[in-house]
Amino acid sequence: MTPPTLSITEEEYVINAKDTLNITCRGQHPLEWSWPGGQEDTVQIGKESDSVVLVSLDGVQTVKEEDCEGTDTKPYCKVLTLTGTQANDTGYYRCYYKYINAKIEGTTAVSTYVFVRDYERPFINKPEALLIYKKENIWVPCLVSIPDLNITLLSTTSPIYPDGKNILWDNKKGMLVPTHLIKDSLFVECETFIDMKPRKSSFFLVHIAGNELYDIQLFPRKAMELLVGEKLYLNCTVWAEFNSGVDFQWDYPAKQITELPERRSQQTHTELSSILIIQNVSLQDLGKYTCKASNGEQDLKESIDVIVHEKPFINVEWRKGPVIEATAGDEMAKLPVKVVAYPQPEFQWFKDGRLISNRQSQYSLQIKDVAEQNSGSYTLVLKNGPAGLEKSISLQLVVNVPPQIHEKEATSPNIYSRKSRQVLTCTVYGIPAPEKIQWQWRPWTPCPMFSRHNLRTVRRHQRDRMPECKDWKDVSQLDAVNAIESIDTWTEFVEGRNKTVSKLIIQEANVSVMYKCAASNKVGRDERLIYFYVTTIPNGFEIESQPSEEPIEGQDLRLSCNADNYTYENLQWYRLNLSTLHDEEGNPLVLDCKNVHHYATKMQGELHFKPNSNYAALTLTIPSISLEDEGDYVCEVQNRENSEKHCHKRYISVHALEVPRLKQNLSNILVNVSDSIEMRCKVDGTHIPNISWYKDEKLVEEVSGIDLADSNQRLSIQRVREEDAGLYLCSVCNAKGCVNSSASVSVEGSDDRTNVEIVILIGTGVIAIFFWILLILIFCNIKRPAHADIKTGYLSIIMDPGEVPLDEQCEYLPYDSSKWEFPRERLRLSKVLGHGAFGKVMEASAFGINKSNSCETVAVKMLKEGATASEHKALMSELKILIHIGNHLNVVNLLGACTKPNGPLMVIVEFCKYGNLSNYLRTKREGFSPYREKSPRLRVQVRSIVEAVRADRRSRSGTTDSAILNRLLMNKSQAAPPPPLIQEVDDLWQSPLTMEDLICYSFQVARGMEFLASRKCIHRDLAARNILLSENNVVKICDFGLARDIYKDPDYVRKGSARLPLKWMAPESIFDKVYTTQSDVWSFGVLLWEIFSLGASPYPGVQINEEFCQRLKDGTRMRAPEYATAEIYRIMLSCWYGDPKERPTFSDLVEILGNLLQENVQHVSSHLYYNCVSFPGCLTGGNQIRCPSRIKTFEEFPMTQTMYKAHPDNQTDSGMVLASEEFERIENRHRKESAFSKKSRSFPDSQAAKVQFFQGNTFLVEMSHIPNAQTAI
Repeated sequence: MTPPTLSITEEEYVINAKDTLNITCRGQHPLEWSWPGGQEDTVQIGKESDSVVLVSLDGVQTVKEEDCEGTDTKPYCKVLTLTGTQANDTGYYRCYYKYINAKIEGTTAVSTYVFVRDYERPFINKPEALLIYKKENIWVPCLVSIPDLNITLLSTTSPIYPDGKNILWDNKKGMLVPTHLIKDSLFVECETFIDMKPRKSSFFLVHIAGNELYDIQLFPRKAMELLVGEKLYLNCTVWAEFNSGVDFQWDYPAKQITELPERRSQQTHTELSSILIIQNVSLQDLGKYTCKASNGEQDLKESIDVIVHEKPFINVEWRKGPVIEATAGDEMAKLPVKVVAYPQPEFQWFKDGRLISNRQSQYSLQIKDVAEQNSGSYTLVLKNGPAGLEKSISLQLVVNVPPQIHEKEATSPNIYSRKSRQVLTCTVYGIPAPEKIQWQWRPWTPCPMFSRHNLRTVRRHQRDRMPECKDWKDVSQLDAVNAIESIDTWTEFVEGRNKTVSKLIIQEANVSVMYKCAASNKVGRDERLIYFYVTTIPNGFEIESQPSEEPIEGQDLRLSCNADNYTYENLQWYRLNLSTLHDEEGNPLVLDCKNVHHYATKMQGELHFKPNSNYAALTLTIPSISLEDEGDYVCEVQNRENSEKHCHKRYISVHALEVPRLKQNLSNILVNVSDSIEMRCKVDGTHIPNISWYKDEKLVEEVSGIDLADSNQRLSIQRVREEDAGLYLCSVCNAKGCVNSSASVSVEGSDDRTNVEIVILIGTGVIAIFFWILLILIFCNIKRPAHADIKTGYLSIIMDPGEVPLDEQCEYLPYDSSKWEFPRERLRLSKVLGHGAFGKVMEASAFGINKSNSCETVAVKMLKEGATASEHKALMSELKILIHIGNHLNVVNLLGACTKPNGPLMVIVEFCKYGNLSNYLRTKREGFSPYREKSPRLRVQVRSIVEAVRADRRSRSGTTDSAILNRLLMNKSQAAPPPPLIQEVDDLWQSPLTMEDLICYSFQVARGMEFLASRKCIHRDLAARNILLSENNVVKICDFGLARDIYKDPDYVRKGSARLPLKWMAPESIFDKVYTTQSDVWSFGVLLWEIFSLGASPYPGVQINEEFCQRLKDGTRMRAPEYATAEIYRIMLSCWYGDPKERPTFSDLVEILGNLLQENVQHVSSHLYYNCVSFPGCLTGGNQIRCPSRIKTFEEFPMTQTMYKAHPDNQTDSGMVLASEEFERIENRHRKESAFSKKSRSFPDSQAAKVQFFQGNTFLVEMSHIPNAQTAI
């Protein structure tokens, strides 16, 4: 290629300032000019065609570029004209080919250096920094407008002159000087003389800069994937010393790029970047991209692969096959899949068709803390919405569970009474189920301890210390040391799981041995060691006193402390010091066995072992006991296994010895032959002395017909004869002396009449006994026991009669006044919230009921004036049952009671400000908004509540269910601030009601009923009117009544009509009068209908009569309420199974509703909520609730309209009334059907309670029909 040519051929060209510079350039291609000029000091004020007018401090100049006529060889010509030249115009003027990127001097470009001579401005540079690198020499750019000047470099140390060797001057570049000459100077400047006058250049600040490159990185760091047509953006960054200069070079498949340099100074280094941009990539841009950085001395480079795809795609496959096995207790289980896709698709994991929370950063699903419920079918769905791509892959997770022996979680006795019958049980659960449970035994000998990894129980890496026992033998009924009655093993459905149960029944315990039951499967093994220690002491530790605990002064007292030799050691007697049993304020001290020696005196006893026994006895003998020996005696023993001390206390009361005294003297007796006489010698004193009877000075001894009783205080003679007449003397003696009393006995008549009288007496007695028994039987069939007179129309929550009969609950259930008694003077009664026939509920203010000085609003249940003793006993029974039930968040809890006799009996319970759920739902119908957006905070709250419930249910072993939610929700009786997970709601009336709230209410009621079931309690009236709403959207199950005895009095009847909650009752309760926990599940299904209809009355438009009851028994059910989803209606139908055994348990309902609640807070789409009114059946496909394929509804098959005569109050919204004649028809019809039935229905004894219908009396809640009664509790 021929380079362009200039009209000025010299390399240097000199003109004077203000002259016009005119240069012509010719070439073979279109041309373009570049020139130095003083652009920083000029301002453009105009442009006409191809000329530009510039204004500077030195004047106005014009720059013009115009085409000119070319030649044949160089057809292109362009003239540059610069008028009004200035010193700053000094520099290179270059002409180059316009459309050729590379500007190579002598090939594509040509230039000349023009000096614009100005004696007033010989130097043209501006002040700038002079960067000194690690080089020997450096150019100081003193540029001049006059070519032939003598230049001197001035520094802060000494002037520097060019010498032609080490110091060189170039009029186009400046002065080259050694670095060491100026590196210590602050600044340097150039100087020359014109007309003997010094002229200086602008100064140069000397700055020493590094030249080291630290690192290079190419962003993004990983291989980059793009689609054809997308934009490629690469950033190459170099970290270097301050002010380092770096040259970037890119190497890539196609070099059509845009590079953007960037420089950022940090505190310790400088970042220099080069950005590579390709706007529309193609398949040709695929390959490796390399960035090279160089500063002339050091080179760095970094590469990245760029992958270009022609179109979007998704490929997914298994990594380890479709089935993954894990073990419960593993820290993590991973479901690995291999996904190759671009762009990265959206992905979701589903478990058994339900969306699960996805917090995975990668496609493989990781499950932490593997549990049994994690097993199931998992599906990964990958979607690319814009491209319309979707693929899925499924994996089956099988969670194997090592065998777990349930009895290991609870403490069991290790001391067994001799000659007793014992049953040893091992209940095992595992997946796969263990094939068998093996029973073994070994002699009672010590076993060495060793440390080993636990046999892959729940935590495989937990270390336990276990006994290493050998010489085990299989248990058999032939050669057992203790007679074995049987060994039975079977599979049983326990707590919702199929468990293997094995029982070893020992017919008679005689020998101490060690038993072991063992179970294993492919993932683990579990063993239970049973230390079967047989002893003659029932509890292993007791105190005996001889002759008694209340000796007489002067007697010898022997206190024997008997302790089992295997369990206890270090027996020691103490006597408590009366002076140390009270503190400085006079309050009694509580005996603590650990420090009994601090306030007791040690006493010496005689230790010996009983022959043919396995216990030791420490005997303390007190000879001739005196009054000073009276007091508390303590025997202390020490447990051999854990060194814990135990003690028993025995108070010895010493009675002073007194002279015997006769309360009354004997009197003379006249008696007929064959009559009986009785003489009493009543003695008063510290104890019964020696009493002797004499007849005519001869000692009387017991023979046939003569009896001595009450320590010889009473002398009886049957069928007196003539020879029994005489003088009788009673002689009473002890160590202090004797006292006597005598009387004469005279006998009338003859012995001949004796036999006839005996026959008459015997015959009369037999007849009297017969009539007496007959009267008792008649009376029992006519009149009920006295306890039936108690007003029984109150308490609906009762204890399981299989545990404690109701009539014995008041007598045997404890009441701890120190814990529950509340002073009446700190209780201020307010308004009446509701009342019934015999009781009322009042709002009150209680000061300090939660162990603080605050005032709490409570509800007080009390009797009306004039209440009878039986009603008082009923309210007391209710109080004791509430204590027995205990506290739970979703049950109205007992806070205290006032039982002292100086005032009325009052039961204090929690106050729920929003009233019953039925009224609340009806008032919120207009504000119901099922599609409200859920806040992230609320989602976390609900998820935390449900997960906490599950975690606690998994880890619970022997604890009460009331502790499950106390981690998240503290009830009011604990005076603790609410946890931060609970979202405070100031006023529920102001907040809208949502579908989320309805599910949450259902979940909480199920939790409360699960708790009541665990406490062996049956509600019998579960309905929305008996559910109260408290602060923070917490619902509580309540009971408005007193206790009633329906188990001991099933036939209690009053005149009038019977009131029963038929709309909420299960068929077995209506027809068989059977109430169980599963009948409560039926009522829970009706309660769900109330909730999701926003307080509507069940069975709308259906007349409650005999046909209704029969239709209900035949399988007719309600249709879905207005706001219920298909899943909710599926739960209702499962609760309404005719067979109680097929209904879910409350634990199942808690799990199902908990899952539903979690799903609800994760989805906000409106399609989750839809109207189910027209949905008569049950959807299939659910994996947790089983429903009939087709059901009949009252709407599809309307009932015949039958008119019945009823009392004015017999039709209520609660459906609690049925006419007496209808009940009789139903009962008679059911009896006839039962007579022809081959097999009657049966229910579990532990949960069943048979009840007769009450006529003329409210069956459940006397106050339930009062509008404000529900607000009380």
